[in-house]
Amino acid sequence: MRLNPRVAWRAAALASLIVAAQTLCAAKDWPQWRGPNRDGASSFKSPARWPEALRLKWKVEVGHGDASPVVAGRRAYLFTSRGGHEVVSAVSLDDGRQVWRDSYAYRYTPEEIEKEHGRGPKATPVLAGGRLYTVGVTGVVSAYDAAGGRLLWRKEPKGGVKEAYPLFGMAVSPLVVEGLLVAPVGAGRQMKLTAFDARNGDVRWQWGNDNLHPDLGMGYSSPIVAEVGGRRQLIFWTGRDLVGLAPESGRALWSFPFKTEWDSVMTPVFHEGTVILSGNPQGTVAVRINRRGDTWAPEQVWRQEEVFSYMATPVAAGSLLYGLSVKKKGQFYCLDLATGRALWMTEGREAESAALLSAGDYLFVLTDDAELIVARGSRKGFEPVRRYQVADSPTWAHPVLLKRQILVKDAAALALWEIV
Repeated sequence: MRLNPRVAWRAAALASLIVAAQTLCAAKDWPQWRGPNRDGASSFKSPARWPEALRLKWKVEVGHGDASPVVAGRRAYLFTSRGGHEVVSAVSLDDGRQVWRDSYAYRYTPEEIEKEHGRGPKATPVLAGGRLYTVGVTGVVSAYDAAGGRLLWRKEPKGGVKEAYPLFGMAVSPLVVEGLLVAPVGAGRQMKLTAFDARNGDVRWQWGNDNLHPDLGMGYSSPIVAEVGGRRQLIFWTGRDLVGLAPESGRALWSFPFKTEWDSVMTPVFHEGTVILSGNPQGTVAVRINRRGDTWAPEQVWRQEEVFSYMATPVAAGSLLYGLSVKKKGQFYCLDLATGRALWMTEGREAESAALLSAGDYLFVLTDDAELIVARGSRKGFEPVRRYQVADSPTWAHPVLLKRQILVKDAAALALWEIV
């Protein structure tokens, strides 16, 4: 069938408008862990002059937990806990008013070693296709209609409650890829990375191996998706191995051993065909994923032992990698991504942990003691431009960078700060 040229032109123009609208929406939204592309990079437009102080537009109580807020349109979506319930809610970005709320009872009693980490939840939700997906601290997986808050489906953990999640609870932030919601299920060596059909929750595939920690299972590092050698891959760090999986089937494509003595927490950073990982005592390593015909071969590009990250995931900006090393009670650092050479490190005692984001020529660093540092990206040293106190309680959740606004979740409240 041949189309009328005028009809074809109109169809093409309409398609262009739709793509443009989708791109614009994506640029404004913050739908998942570490932002639009899951890499800590933002299209935030920096002001010509940074003000002495930020202006608080609103602040509302939302509940406890370390899950970061996610944003679509003029709504922020929260996953918190209150009084023995995990709470899923949506609030208006205009005034903080609650739009909808749902909750369910959960049983999670932290052991002594876990108490300082709180009762969760810890995994950041993900928005996709008009739906909001959450993974609770005990492994409850839920899907909601983002518009009205209707529960679409839920998967409860099987077996005993304590056998359903690892030490410190579930903290891996889920993602959506190929129409699948990918999240861990189970505990210890029985933990499986599981792909649920995003529409109805049916299990499509599971992946796991024998090289898992008996208590931590796959740990707490969140998966990412990257294009490698023309092939979309799901990249995941179990704390003992870095693996690449085919997202549509869960088939293992390659594996690279990277075992740490501490829990695996940082999310892998992907940059121009290489994956950066960091942990004690391995230091920081860059692994290139080479394609050889229909197979992939991971190859170490560089390794350096001067700095290593733990809970704070580094961020790549241009040819540089910025992060927080746990050495000297917290050192900010900058590495050359091509060689791994340390270009600078601060003196130490900066923070126990920090969320790092990049936006143009600037870095945004939110420390766990609620200090938001705006710094220039530089090869020469750490160059803070402004320091803002954005809460009076700990801030373990990542902030959200919006147009001239910054969304901050502290111990129990959500605040929207403005740059004026």
